[in-house]
This record gives sequence, structure tokens and C-alpha cells, in this order.
Amino acid sequence: MGQLHKRMQFAPFFKTYSILAVFSGCLLLSACGSDASGGLGSDIVDNGGNDNGNTTGPVSYSQKIAIIFQSSCGGSGCHINNSKDGVNLTTYAQVMASHGTQYNSRIVVPGNASGSPLVDKLGSSPAFGVRMPDGRPALSNAQITLIRTWINEGALNN
Repeated sequence: MGQLHKRMQFAPFFKTYSILAVFSGCLLLSACGSDASGGLGSDIVDNGGNDNGNTTGPVSYSQKIAIIFQSSCGGSGCHINNSKDGVNLTTYAQVMASHGTQYNSRIVVPGNASGSPLVDKLGSSPAFGVRMPDGRPALSNAQITLIRTWINEGALNN
């Protein structure tokens, strides 16, 4: 009878910790799917190039890329509502028709981000000139990954 009495003394201890463990596990799992930042590119995961950093389907030009261009490339006389060095980023049609004078080529090569001058100009050491946006903070890695993914997906007008 002594053994049974000792087991019964520990029963509330185990029950409490079992409930705590289940609750903690649920809390941990629910936190895995949330993103409190809500910022631009918050749906992008930098995963070392796997899945091109895109976890939610094709990158939308109108909902993601155009917003980056409008907020980052429209400084004084730059590439929004203006063509500078052959580059105008105001509309999708203008982006796709832009022929950069420094590279003597179209700035977007659909399906080939690495061969697109636009991506080169966003990097820390572009082949020509200075990193864009000039005189403004550099785009975040998430934003650049988003642009690269959009181009690699064919630079669609979606």
C-alpha cells in the first residue's frame, strides 16, 4: 500500500506538467505561422536560394514590385515619371521597355535575374556606375530577393 500512496502524491505534479507541456506546444506551433512585421516583403523567407525565397506563389508586379519601385526609385528626377539613363520604372510597360544606356541593353531579362542589369544595379558593386537607389538607402535583401524572384518567374505583369 505504501507504493500506491507515493504514486498518488506525484499524480497532481505529472498532471500539471502534462497540461503545461501541451499548452506550450500549441503556443509554439501557433507562433510559427505568424509574422507581426507586416512590412514590405514580409512574406519572403531568405532560405539561401531554395524556392527562390518565394513561399506564396508567383510574385505580383502590381502588389509587390511596383510598390518597391514607387517608394525607392522616385527621388528627385530619378526613374519614376522620368527616364534617366534610359530607365523609367513608372509602369510595367515602361520597365519592360527600358533600355539602360550604361549596359546598352534592356534592364529586365525575363527568366534571368542574374543577367538583368536592374538586379546588377541593386547590388553592392554594379558593373557600371553606383548602386541604386542613388543617394537613398539600399533596398533590403528581402526586396532584392523579391525582384530577383519576379524576374526569374518571367517578369509577369500580374
